[in-house]
Amino acid sequence: MIQKRFIGLLSSMFSFIILISVLSGCTSVNKDSAGTKAQEYLTKHIFKNGITSEVTDVKKEGSFFTVSMKILKDGNEVDKVKVYITEDGKHLSLGPIFDINNPPPSAEEKQAEALKSIPKKDKPSVELFVMTGCPFGVQAETAFMPVIKHLGGSIDFTPRYVIYSNYQGGGPEYCVDKENKYCSMHGAEEAREGVRQICIWNNQQDKWWNYIDKFNKDCKIDAQINQCAEKVAKDVGIDYSKVKECESSSTNELLEKEVQRNKKFNVAGSPTIIINETLYEGNRSPNAILSAICNGFKNKPEVCNKKIEGGDQVTAAQGGCGT
Repeated sequence: MIQKRFIGLLSSMFSFIILISVLSGCTSVNKDSAGTKAQEYLTKHIFKNGITSEVTDVKKEGSFFTVSMKILKDGNEVDKVKVYITEDGKHLSLGPIFDINNPPPSAEEKQAEALKSIPKKDKPSVELFVMTGCPFGVQAETAFMPVIKHLGGSIDFTPRYVIYSNYQGGGPEYCVDKENKYCSMHGAEEAREGVRQICIWNNQQDKWWNYIDKFNKDCKIDAQINQCAEKVAKDVGIDYSKVKECESSSTNELLEKEVQRNKKFNVAGSPTIIINETLYEGNRSPNAILSAICNGFKNKPEVCNKKIEGGDQVTAAQGGCGT
């Protein structure tokens, strides 16, 4: 997932493509020069819009070098990735390196690996980071909805929102504040809708999922978003005057809390799933998510032994929106 987000920085490529590029003017590399060569190539040919990198480690593995990097946007870390350089200095890969003698891991194997990384707690904490206008985030919410209702109060679930600073250079098109600290990929209205959803969660939580379900079906992030959001809220029984009051008085305060959670987990894309403060990168079907959350219990409740009907269908694609 992290690797996919990084490749997502490349406007001309899809996240699942393995890119092989010739390193011009380079005949060979060693451990000392591999990181420098990778950084130089990416800076010259790939990065844009304030994206830079910092090499953190270089390892020799067979006939290539693995270069670990921090990816920075405007000086702030947004991702961690690995790139690969062949020792002859001719090729660089921004995708995974496969063992030619073994097939790539299956979806089941990837899911098992994802489950192993989740620590145990008496009451698991679950955070779902989305952008309100991101179709992948919307799909993830749809997959999560039956899971959270299934588990009820046995877990601590909190919806979260992906917020950038100085997105695309800032300004009112993307940011809700003059300092450009609170911005969203699909425009300022997307960030404002995130605030409204936080306000509903904080003050009228019992109606939040009904609002999300209807909002995602009926509304778009466009010039009519305010009217659509108000209609949806009233349709599901929300006191919209309280939402407007919350939005008016607390927008920056609420978004700052989101920014801090984004920073804590290096969140850069929608959706991002955090279980027990650990990134979950497995499948996104309702039952796969249920299995992951239940794997985070020290002692699983009985409800974990029952699957969600129809929940094996992957309703949320593995892609995402993000820088």
